[in-house]
Amino acid sequence: MGDAVEDREVKKSVGKSQAYGKEAIGDSLPHWHLLQKKNLIECVCYYEPMIRRIKSLVRQMVAMTPFEVRRTLPAATLEPLHLVLDSYYARGEEVTILQVGACDGITNDPIRQYVTRGSTRAILIEPNPFAFARLKKNYEGLPNVTLLQTAIGDKDGEAHLYRIKKNATDSETDQTLQVASFYEKHLMHHGKKSHEIERITVPCRSLASLVAELGLTKIDLLQIDAEGFDAAVVRMALNMPVQPECINFEHIHLKKADRQPLFDDLKAHGYLLGYDDWNILARQTPHEETKVH
Repeated sequence: MGDAVEDREVKKSVGKSQAYGKEAIGDSLPHWHLLQKKNLIECVCYYEPMIRRIKSLVRQMVAMTPFEVRRTLPAATLEPLHLVLDSYYARGEEVTILQVGACDGITNDPIRQYVTRGSTRAILIEPNPFAFARLKKNYEGLPNVTLLQTAIGDKDGEAHLYRIKKNATDSETDQTLQVASFYEKHLMHHGKKSHEIERITVPCRSLASLVAELGLTKIDLLQIDAEGFDAAVVRMALNMPVQPECINFEHIHLKKADRQPLFDDLKAHGYLLGYDDWNILARQTPHEETKVH
């Protein structure tokens, strides 16, 4: 009997202790959360200037490299250039296209399907003899197409072009066709070594003199793929008496220093800008007089 009474007393004592413990912990929880919050705020305030300095240092280091840090965007599935060309054909308009850097007329070519329809006047320019030979073959028999083997530069004459050396194992769509540039470093950025690159001399024309010689009174589209020289060709076009209604050019090879000034020049000449993953499409503001300041 005494043992039973003692057991009941022990259970009461344990129950009171547990209840007291719960009350004590419950009472202290709000204070504990406040303490955690206070400590977190203090940590953030202490480390924030250090984090900012680290971010600034990283930006400075990246700026010293040939790379750029860009925010990731969803892959583009609708190309602005195709919208524009489709609108021309939907209205039954006769279109004149001038292409600088035509390559072989097939590989990564955004205009081929429109040129081969036969209703487009197309002037296709390619300086690399390897690519030009393939270009002639791929557009053989099309009377609406004019092919010119020349580079586009600051003045008429000759220019040095860097290209990848060709060997017997090269395929029909090898890089010897796709990558040729005024700049040797451009080829090195594509992973090529000095011994894989050769320099050749090619004819060169200024864009204005070529347009004048061809007697072009309108250019609906200037398509540019000049492997690092795109910005210069765009500026030539903006200074011509006959300015293209649309200019489509690669933005991935633009130098950082060229980007904003070039976009500002295009806007000052009355162009609206659109883009996809690879290209910028500039189109003159429709039915509106624009003045260059």
